[in-house]
Amino acid sequence: MPPLLETSAQSTREFENADAGTSAPPQSIPAPSADASADELLQLGLQNAKTGQLNAAADLLARSIMKNPLSADAHDVLATVMLALDNVEFACKAKAKAISLGYNSPADWELLGDMFVALGQPDDAAQAFGTALVLEPSSTQLERKLRIAAEASSFAATNRNDTIPGMPNLADLALADEQKASGEIPAAWRRVNLITIEPANDPHTAAFADLSSAFETALRSLDITVHVRKNEVGLEGVNLLFGGHLIGSQESADRIPNNTVIVNLEQLRGFNIGARPVYTSLLRRLAVWDYSPRNIEQIKTLMRNPHVSHFGIGYTPEMTRRQTAPQTTDVLFYGSLNDRRAAILQGLRRAGLNVKHLFSVYGEERDAAIAGAKIVLNMHYYEDSIHEIVRTSYLLANGKAVVSECGPDTEIEDDIRDALVAVPYKDIVENCVALIGDEPRRQAMEKKAFEIFAKRDQAAMLRNAIAATTLPAIG
Repeated sequence: MPPLLETSAQSTREFENADAGTSAPPQSIPAPSADASADELLQLGLQNAKTGQLNAAADLLARSIMKNPLSADAHDVLATVMLALDNVEFACKAKAKAISLGYNSPADWELLGDMFVALGQPDDAAQAFGTALVLEPSSTQLERKLRIAAEASSFAATNRNDTIPGMPNLADLALADEQKASGEIPAAWRRVNLITIEPANDPHTAAFADLSSAFETALRSLDITVHVRKNEVGLEGVNLLFGGHLIGSQESADRIPNNTVIVNLEQLRGFNIGARPVYTSLLRRLAVWDYSPRNIEQIKTLMRNPHVSHFGIGYTPEMTRRQTAPQTTDVLFYGSLNDRRAAILQGLRRAGLNVKHLFSVYGEERDAAIAGAKIVLNMHYYEDSIHEIVRTSYLLANGKAVVSECGPDTEIEDDIRDALVAVPYKDIVENCVALIGDEPRRQAMEKKAFEIFAKRDQAAMLRNAIAATTLPAIG
């Protein structure tokens, strides 16, 4: 929704002039009805403010906010009114709340910084000016204000392309107590753009399709407007970006706005993050979602990024396709090979099993191969690894018997472990042979896999992730 007033600074000047008697005499504005809605109270408050009746406006706006505490417009207008009434402290709180709910232009952050200066809070002022400068890096006025505020505070100015360390907890206001209690989706998240980075001639980007599709279904069930895009971020709402590690240039990475959350699906062990400076810059600057607690701690430590949150991978009914086909394959494995994976496949073949290996195969062809397999095998690429739930979630949602490598250091959730035949590397061949020879047990595993995974509500998991997420600055 566009601001009701063109800019906060302009609104402040209008109200100050009205209060000084330079505008037309106050008009008679009808009193609100007892059951007036939040929007009606907001409009009446705005009318009172424009005619110079600022105290009445403040009262109406406060009543509007009580009815709809998530209205960014009401908080923003209230901030302007309280500033005109010289109540800078209250105006500052209202402006911070409006910013947390989606008013995040450079002008909004600059005005907030000015308020902090007036309140004698140079640390907070410097942080606000720093955020404004991230959004408008060419502004010499913001550079000057940031320098002055920084000199008066303990704030250490950082490179403009990085996240401002210790960003004010203004973004946390999106997690206000009333939102947590009601489960409301923050205003900024009511529109989500699902972005997939798809370089030309790279078939492996299809690997994001299952999770992106599940996200789309789950987010829509939360009454969130969802737009699905390729290689194009949005300036409105929040971008959830898959495949950020595939972005090819720093110039492209720098154009990604701060209303973007990087959905990291890469296991950092073996990923050689230090050799990927473009992706590293995104993990430092933007909010990050990761499904692995182990990854999260590494990203927070290595990137010095406090805006890293956990998201769960769960079930939506659309994931279940239940394709039927003659099961002519004993064991299916799909994915790239290295020595440790190839050794297991050779061992299975030596044991007399019919083994199929697929690489760079997605969509209907992959689904048909899964339907035609008695067992699908999941193996780590590296010995010390995180369970590959991005891969196995689709299998469990479709009731497949999955044998999965699970060593003493494998990070895996308890319910997912129970949904699989989870065994150490050295026991994979033996367990596959045994399961192929025990059809009743295999069928029981298929049923158990689906029953366990279907309890993982993807919509609820995304609601929790949204509630836990703070953004450096919402563009």
